[in-house]
Formats: sequence, C-alpha cells, structure tokens
Amino acid sequence: MKSQSFAAALLYLLGGSMIVSSAAAAEIYSNGPFVTNPGAHVSGADVSLAQDVTYPGYNALGFNAGPGYRLADDFIVPANHFWTIDSAVLYAYQTGTGDADFTDVRLIIWQGPPDGFNSIKKFDGSVSNNLVSSTPGAYRTAQSFGATQFSDDQRRIKSLLVAIPELELGPGQYWMDWQLKGPMPTDHVFTPPVSILGQAYTSFGGFARRKCPAGTTDPQDPCTISGPGWFLFENGSSPNLVDLPFKINGTDVANLIFANGFEALPATP
Repeated sequence: MKSQSFAAALLYLLGGSMIVSSAAAAEIYSNGPFVTNPGAHVSGADVSLAQDVTYPGYNALGFNAGPGYRLADDFIVPANHFWTIDSAVLYAYQTGTGDADFTDVRLIIWQGPPDGFNSIKKFDGSVSNNLVSSTPGAYRTAQSFGATQFSDDQRRIKSLLVAIPELELGPGQYWMDWQLKGPMPTDHVFTPPVSILGQAYTSFGGFARRKCPAGTTDPQDPCTISGPGWFLFENGSSPNLVDLPFKINGTDVANLIFANGFEALPATP
C-alpha cells in the first residue's frame, strides 16, 4: 500500500483542517527573475541584461557554478505551510556553447546555510546526476556591449530541470546548493544573478554565496584572495547585493487551524 505523506497524515489527524493550494505538482516558489527584456534579442529570444553602465562596478555577468565551484541561496517555507517538493529549476550558461545541453547537476537542499555547524541535509543530490532536461532560453548580455547588447549570442542561458525524490518541508529557512557541468565539462559555467531593470539591489538579505575551490590562481577571481570555503558575495566591485534565480515545483498545503485559530464547520456534515 502506498504510504501516506507527512502532509496527508496531518490532514487526517486535524480532521480535514488543511487545504491543498494546488491539486497537482506545479511551481510553488521563484527566487526572482533574470529576464530583463522579453523578446528583445534579434533572434526573438529574451535578454537578461547586466546593468553595468547604469550601475558602475556591476560587472559580473554571472557567478561561477562549476565544475569546481558551488553556489547557494536561501528560500523560506511560510508559517502554517507544508511543501512537498518534486523538482527544481536552475539557470546557467557556458560561454560559446550555443544551444548545447548541460550534462550534470549536483543539488543539495539544506535546512540552514550550507556552511552552518548545525545545518541538516534534507536532500543530498551530490552523489548522483539529477538533471532531467536542459532547455535553451534567454541570452545573457550587458549594457557595455553597446550595439551588440541585443544581438550577442555567446551566452545562452539554459533552464535545468532537476529531479528531487518527494521531499516534505515544514515552515522554516532552507538553502539550495548546486554545482553544474556544461557541454564542455571541464570549463567554467555560470549562473546569472536575479536581474530587474532599474533596480541595483535584487537581494535585501544578502544571503547568496559561493564555495571557492582550493588552488585558485586567477588574479581576477575573488577566490584567489579569499581561499577555499563558502563566502557571501556582491555583484562585481559594486556594493549591490544580488539573489540567484531558481524555481521549486511541488505542492503547497496550508494549515487552516493554525492560520485562522479555529476549524470551520464543513459545508456538509
């Protein structure tokens, strides 16, 4: 017999006091947009534009997400909600590889920051490749490209669908932590930041971070100075904090007893 989920068991114990906000698995969370100019590329594709002219120092087209680096950002399951997650979508590009598919995703979901002493791995996808599909989307460009900012085609962002065995999360703060490989598996890949036209800051918590590998020697790489480990980051040399885009798919269940303070009478006994 198929076992009951945590949320279903609570629904039974609370006498039907919980409602499912979506009947089937669907997008239940987005950490922010990265498309700034829908349909603006000469090809008709969307554009994700780095505002490096509007905001001097905002010079990071993307943040290294592999193969030796990791990226992480937080999300919150609201009070009185219970999520059942079945997949996630990450975003990345590898310069010069066109529409070619990414090949590998290693995703961990933590309760607590990935470098926290008491943090708990709720899902450990670091031991196997959980990539389901790699779909070409927007192009990542920059204002400083000038006349080619809507025609440059070197950085095609892929939507990476990642499978997650059914994972139940109660209210609280969690972290997505990922490491990627692109079409050229030994070359760097990058995740674009959350990008909103006319907005320098796309994070007010400043929680996004990267894990630097040991042995970095590139003088333009901040990891050369910081050394290995997890570090908070800003966008380039500017003081502008940014989030990283990702989406979570699944179902969201709200607990009406705790939300309303009472259990409503059923429409039909």
